[in-house]
Amino acid sequence: MLSIQKGKCSWSLAAAIASIVALVSVVHLFLSPLGPSFDFLRQSQNFCIPVNGSSEDLQPAVDLDHRFPAGLHKEVIYRGAPWKAKIGRWLSGCDSVTKEVSTVEIIGGSNCKNDCSGQGICNRELGQCRCFHGYSGEGCSERLQLQCNYPKSPNEPYGRWVVSMCPAYCDTTRAMCFCGEGTKYPNRPMPETCGFKVNLPSEPGAPKLTDWAKADLNVFTTNGSKPGWCNVDPAEANAQKVKFKEECDCVYDCLLGRFCEVPVLCTCINQCSGHGRCRGGFCQCDNGWYGIDCSIPSVISSVREWPQWLRPAQVNVPDDIHLTRKVVNLNAMVKKKRPLIYVYDLPPDFNSLLLEGRHFKLQCVNRIYDEKNATFWTDQLYGAQMALYESILASPHRTLNGEEADFFFVPVLDACIITRADDAPHLSMKDHMGLRSYLTLEFYKKAYEHIAEQFPYWNRSSGRDHIWSFSWDEGACYAPKEIWSSMMLVHWGNTNSKHKHSTTAYWADNWDRVPSSRRGNHPCFEADKDLVLPAWKRPDVISLSSKRWARPREKRKTLFYFNGNLGSAYPRGRPEAT
Repeated sequence: MLSIQKGKCSWSLAAAIASIVALVSVVHLFLSPLGPSFDFLRQSQNFCIPVNGSSEDLQPAVDLDHRFPAGLHKEVIYRGAPWKAKIGRWLSGCDSVTKEVSTVEIIGGSNCKNDCSGQGICNRELGQCRCFHGYSGEGCSERLQLQCNYPKSPNEPYGRWVVSMCPAYCDTTRAMCFCGEGTKYPNRPMPETCGFKVNLPSEPGAPKLTDWAKADLNVFTTNGSKPGWCNVDPAEANAQKVKFKEECDCVYDCLLGRFCEVPVLCTCINQCSGHGRCRGGFCQCDNGWYGIDCSIPSVISSVREWPQWLRPAQVNVPDDIHLTRKVVNLNAMVKKKRPLIYVYDLPPDFNSLLLEGRHFKLQCVNRIYDEKNATFWTDQLYGAQMALYESILASPHRTLNGEEADFFFVPVLDACIITRADDAPHLSMKDHMGLRSYLTLEFYKKAYEHIAEQFPYWNRSSGRDHIWSFSWDEGACYAPKEIWSSMMLVHWGNTNSKHKHSTTAYWADNWDRVPSSRRGNHPCFEADKDLVLPAWKRPDVISLSSKRWARPREKRKTLFYFNGNLGSAYPRGRPEAT
């Protein structure tokens, strides 16, 4: 009896398996344009060479049109791709990462209109200007007026509140406030509360309140018996010979000292790589160099000065160069190890201008410089975004050839967008329901539109090989729906069911009110494609020498994860409420 039951069980199991195989075969037959082929794993393991790469032991030619058919949105669907077999997955396990390949780096030589009028940097790959703060247009010839104040009204003579609000001279190229002409120190900053009446607290322990409708003319006085700021001599003030307005402080970048009397290095991405001058966050590159950190050489740069990730290189010079005297592009053969990453050189709205115009020097950066121009590491929690960006730009895995790239990094500095959302009228949240989350979403969406229109790489994979960084508290919760197929780098990867809705205690970061037509209905984090990275912490040399990570696993039993809400912990409410 027992043997008969086993036989029946075996026949039943065999029949079930046969049915499943038949069903899967039928489904595969009809859905093959949408799903991966059955030889996916075998090909991804055995065919590990770049699509357009070079190798001594090349495999037979690939029928790319058959292997990579276009989808409904004209994107390429990767099925059994040689390198990108697991498109959208981190380092697919292909053994090409251990092999050195030869890749052609394209050194651009395109010109820009009017050489950007001396008010911008020419992107030699696209032939487009990257204009400095306050300038715009194809050739950076248009002067912008970035006002410090909103339009005035009878009740608000300086307009409604904004961080850049200014009762003195407004530098409209940056929307920043200074003492201006007629004062002893016209270039001394007057940030935020500095130029306005400050009322003493109504009760002990209560905060001072700024009256944004009344300017404090004492900042301009030369009378030693009254507090001053724009005419105060630093030596006399430090010797307590004269009073000054205590609400004034030196918070703009590039300046130190109680009265901003000490010029220091400004903070730029990679400090312009030694090929430019940092002007308050925006790199003014030397002739022949471009990119946010001046790390990309053009055809007129010296090969001897090329960065390490482009050397050693075998450069092919066109045969007819002696006839035309003009080189549009140069091809440089460089040996690299995969994965290769292409970094978009986005317009400065998404990075450089956010750094250049910030009103508080510690905002969104991982370092500033002291009076000796030595690095001073900040405690800015979201400075990891800048540190990561700098590392990728200088990485030996970086490539200028998008056709060879395995990943594409889209550098949008959302840490600066969020922290600067109230900085000036031109960054207004008025059109975004007053939500910093909504404003940030729009920045990402504009970046997506730019790369989708200007470059061919996005549509080839629907962006699944693209990487975006979201540094703020709730990570990629408010990412625009158009980019959700990409990989997200976040500090916050919680997938609890409660996080189908925003849980932030600060109303301006709430994303529940962001229209679904913009955000879609995606989650905040998908473990299959996204990565959680640690937030910024000051570098600690001792931690390297102590080798804490080398301790036995049994001695490392505690995992701490903070998932809380400090909103109600303040006796008088959150500081923003005041």
